[in-house]
Amino acid sequence: MRRQTGGQIVDLRSEPSSRALNGRYRRNGKLQSCEPCRKSKLRCDHVVPICSRCVKRRCEDKCLYHPNPLTRKRETTQEFPPTPATTSNEATSPTVLPTVETPEPGSPRSPRYLQVGPSQSWGATPQTPPKLNRAASAPPLHTREPGRLNPGFFGATNPMCIFSENLSKLGVVSAELEGPELPRLMISNNQVVRGGQILSFMEDMTMVNAFLNRFFDLGDGINHIVIEPIMKQWLLKLGAHHGETLKKQNPERLRRLSELLWQNTMSSIFVKEDMDYKAWAMQATGMHIRWEVIGIIAALIGMCATTLNSSDLLLTQHNVSKNILIRKMSDIASTCLNFCRDCEALDDLFVWLLIENSNLTAALKGDGSFAVYRETGEFVNAVVAMGLHIDVRQGKPRLPFFLEQLRVRVAVGAYTSEISTSSYLGRPPRLSYRYCNLTAPLDIPDVQLVASEGEIARILASLDDNGYNTSGRLSHGTWAKTWLEFAPKREEVLDLALGQYSREEILSRAKNIQHESDINWARLPSFITNTADELNSNFNISSKNKRPLESFLRIALRQGFRANELLLQRVLIRKTGASWDKLVEVASAIFQDILHISKRHDLASIMQSSIAALLAIQGLRSASVIAVELLKQEQLPNYPKNPLLPRSRTIQDLSVFASRLGDVDPSDGSFVTCDQGRKVITRILDKILSPSNASERPLSSHVQHEQQHHQALGNVSNMEMSAFQSETMPHHEWNMPPDPLEFQLGETNWGIEVPFLGHDSDFMQWLESADWERPI
Repeated sequence: MRRQTGGQIVDLRSEPSSRALNGRYRRNGKLQSCEPCRKSKLRCDHVVPICSRCVKRRCEDKCLYHPNPLTRKRETTQEFPPTPATTSNEATSPTVLPTVETPEPGSPRSPRYLQVGPSQSWGATPQTPPKLNRAASAPPLHTREPGRLNPGFFGATNPMCIFSENLSKLGVVSAELEGPELPRLMISNNQVVRGGQILSFMEDMTMVNAFLNRFFDLGDGINHIVIEPIMKQWLLKLGAHHGETLKKQNPERLRRLSELLWQNTMSSIFVKEDMDYKAWAMQATGMHIRWEVIGIIAALIGMCATTLNSSDLLLTQHNVSKNILIRKMSDIASTCLNFCRDCEALDDLFVWLLIENSNLTAALKGDGSFAVYRETGEFVNAVVAMGLHIDVRQGKPRLPFFLEQLRVRVAVGAYTSEISTSSYLGRPPRLSYRYCNLTAPLDIPDVQLVASEGEIARILASLDDNGYNTSGRLSHGTWAKTWLEFAPKREEVLDLALGQYSREEILSRAKNIQHESDINWARLPSFITNTADELNSNFNISSKNKRPLESFLRIALRQGFRANELLLQRVLIRKTGASWDKLVEVASAIFQDILHISKRHDLASIMQSSIAALLAIQGLRSASVIAVELLKQEQLPNYPKNPLLPRSRTIQDLSVFASRLGDVDPSDGSFVTCDQGRKVITRILDKILSPSNASERPLSSHVQHEQQHHQALGNVSNMEMSAFQSETMPHHEWNMPPDPLEFQLGETNWGIEVPFLGHDSDFMQWLESADWERPI
C-alpha cells in the first residue's frame, strides 16, 4: 500500500514515515520475525525498525531482527555512534538518551548496520525513508490503549446515577458505569504534517527559555495557572530528549516527533496519592511530550510579549516583532488546542491550555470579543464536565498537595472569571455559586505548592485565622482567595440587574449585599486593603521590596470591591429611581485611583496589557458616570444649586484620562474599547466647552448663581467678563474644600504655554495636545 499525501488516514502505531517491511526471509520462505515476537511465539508484522506489537507492548528497545537468531552471541563490544540526543566526550563513551528519532535502516539495531569510527560524522541529513509496505497478515493496530472513555461529571438527575448509587449497595459491579469503551481514533496524514510544521517555533530554545523566564520573573500571575517549577521540568526534559530535533528542524524527524505527540496526547495521565510534581510533570514531557504542553508554552510566550514595549531588549536581542510574535503564538496555541479536541482530551492539562489560550486571546482581541466569550465558555464547560466545581478530588480520598491546590484554583478561577465577564458584558452567568461547592484556595506562593510535606505543614501553620499569609506578600493564591469573597456579591448584583424583582425586593437585597460586602472588606488583612503606596506616582517599589505585580494585584482588588458598589448603585438608579449622589461618589473614588495608576510608569512599562484592560473596564466604567454627570450639570437648567463635581478639575481629569486612553497600543485587545471611550469623552468635553450656539444654551443653576453673585458685587469689569464669557469657573460658595487644581492660570508660571485668553475651544485644543508626561 502506497502512502498518499492527501487526507489519507494513517495508523500512528503502524505507519510512521520511517518504517519499512523487513526484507530478510527465513529458510522456509517466510519473513523474519523480531526477537521478542519469535521468543514469545507471537505473530509479527515484520515492520522495521520496530514492529507494531513491540510498540503496543512498549518494549521498543528490545525489538531486534537478528540475522542468525540461533547462533551463540559473540562477546564483542560495539561502540555506538552519537545520535542527535546523545552527549559525547572524547575521553568517555557517549551516553545515549531516550529520543524520538527511531533508528533508521543501517542503525546499530539494524541487521545491515556498519560500525562508525570516531572520526566519522553523524550529522548528515538522512535520506528519504522508503514507503511503508505492511504484510497482508499483519493484525490491525489501534491508536489508543484499551480502556474506558471519561464521560465527565454526571449530576444527581442523570439516569446513570440511579445505577451508580444503588448497584454497588446490591453487590453488582459493572464496568460500563466507568464510561463507554474508547473509540478508535485515527489521525490523518495532514494532521501529522501540520503538527510537524508548528514545531518550527521551538527551533531556538534559547529564545523560548528567555521569554518564559521573563514571564515568571514578574511573579505569580493573576489568571495563568501553570506554575514555574512544573514549567522548568517540562523544558528540561523537552530539551534533553528533543532539543537537537527541534534545533535542526529536519522534516522527517519533526514528523516522527509529531507522531509521538499525537500518540501521547491520546493517552491518559495517571495520578497517584504519593506522586510529587516531578513525577506528574514527567508524564507530559520528554518521551511523553503532549500537545497540551506545546500549546501552553506558546501561549505563555505570547502573554510575555503582551507585557513588553516594542523596543524591549528581549525583542531586539532575538530580532522578533512584538505584534507578529503575539499573533503567531496565538495561532500555535489555538492549533494545539484543536489537536487536543481531536484527541478528545479532558484532563488537567487540557483545562490549563484552555486557560492560557483564553488569556492570550483576551489580550489580543479584548475582553468584549465573542472569541474570548466562546473560549471562556469552553473553559467553564470543561471544569463542569470534570466535576471540579463539586469535588476537585473527583471522588478520590487524597491527591498530591500541589495538584489539589491547582485544581482548587482552576475551579475558583472558572467561577470568578465567569462572573467578572458576565458583569462586564451584562449577560447571565454560565456558572453560579448556587450550584458549586467551591473551596477557597490557600494563600501561598506558587513555589511553595511543591514543597515537602514537613515544609507544607509549617506553611499552613503560619497562616492567619482567615487563611491569609502573615508575610504581607500578594500572590496568585491571594488573588484567587480574595476574589472568591467578591464574586458571589457581584453575582447577586448581576441577578438584581437582569432579574425581575419588585422595588421592595431590590431595596432589601441591595441593603444586605452592601452590608455583607463591607464586612468582607473589613475582614481582609491590611496588606490587601492598604493601597496608599501603590497610588503614589513617586513611589519606588525597590525601596520597600515590592514587586510590580504585587502593586497591581493590590490595586485591582480594591477596584474590584468598589466596582461591586458602583454596579449596585446603577441597579438602584435604574430600578428604584435612587439618587445619583452615591453613584458619583463611588465613581469619583475609582476614577481618581485609575488616574494615579496611569502615572505609575514602572507598572505601565512591564504590564502594558493589564494596565490597558484596567483602563478599559474599571476606568471607563467610572469615567462614563463622571462624564455624563458633568454634562447633566452643564446642560440641565434645573440642576441642584450645589453640583456634585467641580467643573474645572473634572474637565482636566477627563482630558487626562482621554489622553491615557489614546496612548493604548493599537495592537492591544483593549484598544477598540479604549478608543471608543476616548471619542465619547472627547465629544462630551467638546459639547461642554464648545456649545453649538452659546446664546441659546440653557444656563445651569450654578452658572446663574455665579452671574447673580458678580452682578451683586459690581466689581467685575466688562473686559474681565469678556475674557471669561464662555468659561464657568467653580465658586467657593459650593461649600466644598478648596481644590489645589483650581488656580488662576495667569498667576503661576508652570513652564508651559497656556492659552489664558480666548475661547474655550482653544483651551480644549491645548488640553488635547499638551504633553502631560513632560516633567515641569
